[in-house]
Amino acid sequence: MTLKSIAVACLAITAATGVILGATGAAQAAETFVHGTVDATRGLNVRSGSPTGAVIDTMPYNSNADLYCWVSGPAVTGPFGTTTVWDAVNDYTTPGGQSIAYVGGTRVFSSDAWLNTGGDTSKMLPHC
Repeated sequence: MTLKSIAVACLAITAATGVILGATGAAQAAETFVHGTVDATRGLNVRSGSPTGAVIDTMPYNSNADLYCWVSGPAVTGPFGTTTVWDAVNDYTTPGGQSIAYVGGTRVFSSDAWLNTGGDTSKMLPHC
């Protein structure tokens, strides 16, 4: 197989699937999310930039959040115990179906102590 035929095959795959192939021919890895449900009856604060950043939003109780990485921050105690794990929130959906997405490049964080993910998020997601 020539380099030209490999390039043509890559273009055909990209056109057919919408997946862009890298220089090695492997598909770019898709973002992996862990889903968490807000277990704080008063809602869960979302902080900008770091676990100690300004509160920019509050996710309502029972909202479903998509989490993509984690960092260490101040210890927080919630229904799942005390933890220093803070999860980066990509987006969430309220119980009423409203979708909120965080865009613009600045990470936003919420305490893992109040998110029911079914496990230890620090073992489920990469460190940011």
